[in-house]
Amino acid sequence: MIDDYITVNVNRVIIIFDGFDEFREQLLLSKASSSEVIRILVTEQYNSCKVIVTTRPWRTNEFMMDRSLVEAYTFLNIEGFNKENLSTYIRKYFRIREKDDLAESLISFMKENDVIRSNMTPFPIYCAMLCLMWTEYSEDRRKELQKLHTFSKIFGDMISFLKEHYASKVCENIQNQKPVEHLKEASRAIQEVSEIALDGLFDKNLSFPEEQFRECRDAMDTCCRVGVLTIERNVITRERRHDVNISSLVASTVSFPHKLFQEYIAGVYIEYLFGSDRPKYEEVKNKILSRPEEFRYVLYFTSASRNELGLDIINGLIKSATNNFAFHSLHDKDQDAERDFCVDVAFECQTDEATRAVGERWNEYKLWFNAPQHTVSGVVFMVRCNQVVSDAALILL
Repeated sequence: MIDDYITVNVNRVIIIFDGFDEFREQLLLSKASSSEVIRILVTEQYNSCKVIVTTRPWRTNEFMMDRSLVEAYTFLNIEGFNKENLSTYIRKYFRIREKDDLAESLISFMKENDVIRSNMTPFPIYCAMLCLMWTEYSEDRRKELQKLHTFSKIFGDMISFLKEHYASKVCENIQNQKPVEHLKEASRAIQEVSEIALDGLFDKNLSFPEEQFRECRDAMDTCCRVGVLTIERNVITRERRHDVNISSLVASTVSFPHKLFQEYIAGVYIEYLFGSDRPKYEEVKNKILSRPEEFRYVLYFTSASRNELGLDIINGLIKSATNNFAFHSLHDKDQDAERDFCVDVAFECQTDEATRAVGERWNEYKLWFNAPQHTVSGVVFMVRCNQVVSDAALILL
């Protein structure tokens, strides 16, 4: 039925594939694939329709490396909220609550904090969370939040806020309950589902059948109440039950609100392995370091969780970068990209040892005028916390 409609209305149909980076199949070398999705993406099917594909940047290479796809697609960088959208949203949020003064202070905080501005404000879900936190935090707590400079610490504060919210709601309904016990319960629940989070990232899964949580069902329920998981239950039609040969009337899907939640919780599992199962940790670490850009935020969150773990991640990244240079013919742009990546992760660590390790590997630093603000902040942090990279060693280009 849908195929017939598309065939008849090819000039009126727009096909949207949202989140190609979560799609398991490889696009390249797959033009003979029987997958309908692949055939549409490579313009073998419905090639008169407009097709929109969204993805995180790391997976655009599969399109960029095929000349025919480069010619077929227009590539755009989606920035999310712009400054005007952001300010308008925040002012409307607080105007409804008659707290206009809080709106201006939050806007000011976002403008002054480059980590917030670059990594969180473009996404409406995080703007909404920051507005809620700004509303419920005391003035002293807001000042504490303003002192946080790394993405990991700010996102960690968001997770803490959700756990506190959960504890307070439970205690409202049950007498003689101590909030600290429910905070611990929330942390344990997140720990129990963290392995599933990491496995999902390796498999490019953001959603899972409820059955996958059968061994930690209580933890799953708690995480849903905390807000780091969501569950959706849909009635399966009789025809669909026949197609997939199942008898259940309901299909339950568990997912994370956003990929960053899954990446943060995956970092919880890696921290656990570092302290309890070092061989498994090394296996996981090597797997992640073999494709670091894909796991950028996992590396951020993991490195920030414990000082010695952060240093181990940094040393692994430096070793990988050094080995890769032998195969890159030492092009400046390759060295710059890998060095900047190490700087970004070291900045999230916020320790002298991690930044010193990076500084000793690259003791002269070219700071390009259009470098990302997160990287600039990392270089400034390196200069402030040790003398390996000094002001004199910075070359502004």
